[in-house]
Amino acid sequence: MPSISPAECVRTPLLFPDVPETDENYIEDSCVAMLSFGAWVEKKCSEHLPFICYEDEFFGHASVTNVTTSSAVLTRRSGPQGVSHYRVEVTGDKQWTEIDNWTNLTLNLSSLTAGTRYSVQVFPVKCERDLNPQEVTFYTQPNKVKNLNVTNVKETSVSLSWDKPGGNVDFYLTKANGQKIEKNTVGSEVDNLIPGNLYTFTVLVGVEDRSTWSEECSISAYTKPGKVSDLSVSENGETSLLLHWRAPEGNATDFLVKAVDDRNETSISKEVEYRSNQTRQKVTVTGLPAGSRIILGVTALANRTLEGEPVTVVNYTAPGSISALQLNATADSLDATWTPPPGRSLSFAVRLQQDGRDVKTAAGLREPAMRFDQLQTATQYTVVVYSVSGHIRGSAVESSKFTLPRPPTNLRVVSTSKTHIALDWRAPDDIKRANYSVQLHSGFWGQTLSFDVDNETSHTFENLKSGTMYRVQVRTVTPEEQSAPLARSHFTDADEAEISLSMICSSPEPLLCDNDSARETVVNQLRDRFKVMLGDGVAWRLEIQESETTTT
Repeated sequence: MPSISPAECVRTPLLFPDVPETDENYIEDSCVAMLSFGAWVEKKCSEHLPFICYEDEFFGHASVTNVTTSSAVLTRRSGPQGVSHYRVEVTGDKQWTEIDNWTNLTLNLSSLTAGTRYSVQVFPVKCERDLNPQEVTFYTQPNKVKNLNVTNVKETSVSLSWDKPGGNVDFYLTKANGQKIEKNTVGSEVDNLIPGNLYTFTVLVGVEDRSTWSEECSISAYTKPGKVSDLSVSENGETSLLLHWRAPEGNATDFLVKAVDDRNETSISKEVEYRSNQTRQKVTVTGLPAGSRIILGVTALANRTLEGEPVTVVNYTAPGSISALQLNATADSLDATWTPPPGRSLSFAVRLQQDGRDVKTAAGLREPAMRFDQLQTATQYTVVVYSVSGHIRGSAVESSKFTLPRPPTNLRVVSTSKTHIALDWRAPDDIKRANYSVQLHSGFWGQTLSFDVDNETSHTFENLKSGTMYRVQVRTVTPEEQSAPLARSHFTDADEAEISLSMICSSPEPLLCDNDSARETVVNQLRDRFKVMLGDGVAWRLEIQESETTTT
């Protein structure tokens, strides 16, 4: 059976009337609010609103001081009353914002980058609103260059190099000698300088505003001195030369003088102080080898160490005089020989003079000898010899000698006997009357006879030894010289005598002495012995007779 629920009394729900939905903008307790723009609006009268903050327009001023490569001090004006704080915004290679009460009106800006442009704005904040900012723009100081060096020095220019510093660089400024050179790359060349002058070169790093500079970096250097001019040599001595020149344009402190002989065996170097009160500089270079080719150089110096371009000149030391001049004459020639003086660049000049006039000359001789041919006989000649080194002559040395007269001709033995030899001859072709010297000599007897014959062409020698070979010479004689000899040899008649020599032969060998070969050997040895003893100085002969040997 279905269950039966008990009866219950319930309340019937109360039905509300249909009321329209409430308006969101409806304000039950409303007040009228006035905004800065637009229509008036209703606001709750119990709602708290901000107070009304009115202020005159603010014009501040900010500045930076104590600017370095990485910091600066920011200074601002005090804002109007009611400023709650200040907001600093910095813009550059990096940006950041800093909020500070900033009660002391300055702020230290640090960790900046050298040579960088920064823009700074200082906003006073009042009533949660930014007032007009105080603005300032500045560059940090650039770092100075590093490793400034002089890389190339010339007479009128100097080249500089350096390393780029850390931070930012817009350009470099080089200052020297009143010049200013701007470049945006490292390194610079300064020209239009004076040779041999001392200059200080200063390099600064600049930025775009051209009012902010790095610290100076400086270096001093001399320009290279110029070349000397009009270099010449005078007063050529045997071991010294006077060297003179004009100083170069610009400045110089000293001159370096060098002298080297042509074989680099003698080298001399000396410094000469610059004499500003002299138009021409000069120095005597000593200790040089005589008669030598010398290469001399002069170099201007700046600061006693920096050398300019050298200028050289070639010249010669004077040679000494020759010595031992010897003349040997024939009838138509002269041979001159001499001993040269010390020197490596020597030649010789020779003059042949007759009666003070030059007959023949020769120059550039390398050997110490000279022959003169086709001369007149029996004539006096003077030979003058100079040693020459380059264009410099040594002292002259001279000697005189007569050429020889021509010898006689056609010398004959007219007659002979045991005790005399008679001679005659013909006079030289170029002499009609002359004196002669006749001489007779026997080497065997050691006999010599000499006679002068005046204007005759014959002579007889008496009291001679028979069978003797005599050598006869005849010379033409002048007051100064005598000719070469005309010679002839002749025997006086022999006064013969026989000398017999007997020789006994004994031998242990049977019949050896009776051998023809043995006899011939003994005779030949005997003949050789007589040749040594008698030679051809006297007349002799050796004959073999049967069983004996006879000599005459």
